[in-house]
Amino acid sequence: MRGDSTVKQASKVTFAETDGSRVAREAAEPVPIAKCRQLLRSVLAIKPKPPPAGEEAPAEAAFAESALESSGPELWRYPEEANKVADNAADKAPEVGNKTKVAEKGGAAAGGVVAGDPSDRPPLEAKADPQAGALLMSHAWDAPDNWSKYFKAQQFADAKQIQVATGLHHAKKRGLAPEGRQMRVWVDCASLPDAVDQVDHPLEKIEYGPFLLPVRELKRLVAPVPGEAPAVFTELRLDEAMKYDSTMEIRTFDNQGRPSKEAETRQVQWEILPGWWQVRSARVVSAYRLSPEGAAAMDQFLPSMEQLQQWCVRLGLKDEIWVEFTIGTLRTESLNLTDTMIGLHGGMLAVVSWNYFDRLWPLCEWAIFCNRVGPGRVQLAADCFTGAALVEFHRVVRRLSITGAACRDERDRRLLLAFLEREFNCGFEHKTQCFRKPAPGVLTAAVTERVVDFAPLERYIRATAIAVFAREAALFGSRRLTYDDESGWTELANTLKLRELHGVLKKSKPWDWYEDAKRQVQRDPPAAPAADAEQDLEATAELAVAEAEETAYKERVEAWWTGLVLPVLEDERRKAVKR
Repeated sequence: MRGDSTVKQASKVTFAETDGSRVAREAAEPVPIAKCRQLLRSVLAIKPKPPPAGEEAPAEAAFAESALESSGPELWRYPEEANKVADNAADKAPEVGNKTKVAEKGGAAAGGVVAGDPSDRPPLEAKADPQAGALLMSHAWDAPDNWSKYFKAQQFADAKQIQVATGLHHAKKRGLAPEGRQMRVWVDCASLPDAVDQVDHPLEKIEYGPFLLPVRELKRLVAPVPGEAPAVFTELRLDEAMKYDSTMEIRTFDNQGRPSKEAETRQVQWEILPGWWQVRSARVVSAYRLSPEGAAAMDQFLPSMEQLQQWCVRLGLKDEIWVEFTIGTLRTESLNLTDTMIGLHGGMLAVVSWNYFDRLWPLCEWAIFCNRVGPGRVQLAADCFTGAALVEFHRVVRRLSITGAACRDERDRRLLLAFLEREFNCGFEHKTQCFRKPAPGVLTAAVTERVVDFAPLERYIRATAIAVFAREAALFGSRRLTYDDESGWTELANTLKLRELHGVLKKSKPWDWYEDAKRQVQRDPPAAPAADAEQDLEATAELAVAEAEETAYKERVEAWWTGLVLPVLEDERRKAVKR
């Protein structure tokens, strides 16, 4: 969380670091942040363009990785819908040998390739991103209920992919990407590990096991971590289920600690499901020629302090020694660290349809990001949604409700509400619902329910949402005289009694700013560009003037945004967060 009260400007935030600063950071930062750095995975946002002729090309690897911008609309179909589309495509074109790739978890088609898709796009693969600073992509999976009312000829997934691509380019122009590196994006369908089973959730099952394994096999199972790349988790990646079946020798020991010659054999059988795991605990057990007292005297594995192989070396464990260990999924760790992980992103790409604020996950991402990073780092991707359906966006902001927001998984609801309560100033009280007699002969008792007041948080989300939309409206509106509030966001702030915000939004004057920008360019015209023989010199000059006017206009919008609007949003934030 940010510890100061100043408004963060986009131009002053940087995530670039030197080797020296990385070492200092790793030594000083809290364990939750160190965990998040190991968990963070992101995808390439925009595919690099080939360099002009005569210039040196980037590394070939830069072109090999698939980019989110290039993904197809099938990426944005929820698994059930994606499976239906894949089945239909397979029925229509059975001769195509392209395999369907659909995520196992509650995400999208992993890789965005549907059977029979002639484009045959490469899989969208997330890669480790410990430096952090990538864009966080926030979106709602479902299409709004009345989508066809406003968009009769276009599917929601198609429009959403267009919005993602344009939003990424807007974010790049604003400088939301970390300096000195390509822009990357955290997107749930690729960056969040799949669930290993139905109970893989922080509120249901966080630990699997215990499992027994000799040290020899344990070393083969867990890959060593280089000393120069410290890691918090001991990771275990399984592409397919691992089954183990062996026997363990157990001996008795006399008073002198000498093992018996005869050993009792114990069958050891277990199976670990495929997935991305971490070792949660480990201890030496009495087996082979190790007594119970000797096993108990050995230190237990401390997962946040060392790697499992380092622990084995530190204790000098022989290959024949048996270890009992438990594991947990890194998906569960990722969900548990949602709030911390959100704060490590350098910007947020919010793909906002008019049901975005009706869903609890986007609400939570929006609120925590604006608190920890700032609304000045939010990039909207909503311009093709807000045309005919503008009134629907006003309605969703009006009806915004934390407790009424929808959530596919009720376990997620409890988790997300806990994050919001911990982060924001949400009071609660126990309200009496009814009175019941618990049992015969027992006095009637009140049945109470814990009710949380999310009103301060809802006000903050409304304020930031209206402000961010107002900024977009100022940038891309018609700029006509008397059309300063043509999208209605200023009046909506007034209707919702956001007085201070209403006051600064009224100072948005697109027509005045644009006229001033044109006068500024007239006083100081841009240098005449060089034109090729095939180009029209006059047209090229006109284009240069138009670009200069647009630059001057955007500078006025950003001055209003950073100088007037963001300080008001910071005041709203202070009222909403816990002190």
